[in-house]
Amino acid sequence: MTMKKAHLPTAPNNGTDDYRCFLLDPKVTEDSIIRTIQFIPQRKNFVHHAIIFRVTDADLPQAIAQDKNGKGWPCFGGSGLGGMLSTFVSTPWLSSWAPGRGIDVSPAGYGTPFKKGEQFVLQVHYNLLAANGGKIQTDQSKIVMETIPAKGAKVKQLHVELFPAPVELPCPAGVTGPLCDRKQALIDLASRTSKMSAFESAGINILCGQDPFKPAPSLTSRCDKVITSNFTIIAAAAHMHLLGRTLSLTLNPGTASEKTILDVKNYTFDDQSGTVLKTPVKVKAGDTIRVTCSFDPTLRQKLPELQKLPPRYITWGEGSSDEMCLGVISATK
Repeated sequence: MTMKKAHLPTAPNNGTDDYRCFLLDPKVTEDSIIRTIQFIPQRKNFVHHAIIFRVTDADLPQAIAQDKNGKGWPCFGGSGLGGMLSTFVSTPWLSSWAPGRGIDVSPAGYGTPFKKGEQFVLQVHYNLLAANGGKIQTDQSKIVMETIPAKGAKVKQLHVELFPAPVELPCPAGVTGPLCDRKQALIDLASRTSKMSAFESAGINILCGQDPFKPAPSLTSRCDKVITSNFTIIAAAAHMHLLGRTLSLTLNPGTASEKTILDVKNYTFDDQSGTVLKTPVKVKAGDTIRVTCSFDPTLRQKLPELQKLPPRYITWGEGSSDEMCLGVISATK
C-alpha cells in the first residue's frame, strides 16, 4: 500500500515538524491475521517516526471526510480521530516505525487480527530539521503487510499497550530565555504544532496523577498505570526524542513481585528497535506497570539539530525538539 499522493511536508507557523495522516485501504477480503507489517519511508532522512492505526467502524466516516482527494490531514497528537488522548486510552495502534526499526514480525504462534474491510490511518511525523541541506522533498512512503486467513489459524492474538509519562524539563542551570518560562513554552508549542499538543501535555499529567497546572520540573519522568485486565507481555520498546537517556518498564515496583520488563540504559534515538522478551511476562488485573525515563537537557546546546534553537522549558510534545517518555508493549490476552 502506497500513499495515494505524494506529500510535500510543511511545518505550521515557522515550526520544524509536520504531522500528516493518510487513510489507506489494504482491501482485505476476509478476516485475517497480520504476521508481518513494515513501514518503508521514502525519505528516511527526515521521517522522524510513523504509526499505523486501525480505523474503527465509528471513526471511518470521519477519516474518509478528512482524507480529501487522498491528500491526508494534519494530525498532531494522534490520528486526529476519536478525541484527545484517545491514542493512550483506546490504543488502536497496529505497528510503528522509528529509526533502527525494520519489519515487525510477530513471534511464532502470534499475530494481530485484522477484519475484512478494515482500513489504516498512517501517521507520518516529518522532522524538517533533519532534511539534507534543508531541502524538503515530497514523500510517498508505503506499507507492506503479510497476512494469513483468520479462519483455522492457530495463533494467539497480539495487541499494543502504551505507557506514557509526563515530561517537565527546565532549562539547564545558567541557561535563560523567554521560553524557559513554562507558560510561554506551552504557547510556543501550541503555535508551532497544534493546540491539541498543549492539551495533551496537561492530559498526560492528569493521567499520571500530577498537577497539570503546576507540575514539578524534573530530569526524571515516571508514571504508574494500574492494569484492568489480564495479559501476557511478549515484546517491549522505548520511545523518546533527542534528549532521552534511559527508559525502563517495571511490573509491580517496590513489591516482592517486582519484575523488570524493559531496561534501556543508554537510549539512542537512531536505534529504537523493540525487544522480544526471552520469557513472556504475565500481568494480572490490579497489577501496576511503571514507566520511568531520564533526560539530559544540556544536549540541546550540543546536538547539531537542536543547538540553533532558542533555549526552552521542554514538555511532552509532538515536535522533534520536544520530548516524550513512552513505553510500548505487545501483549496477548
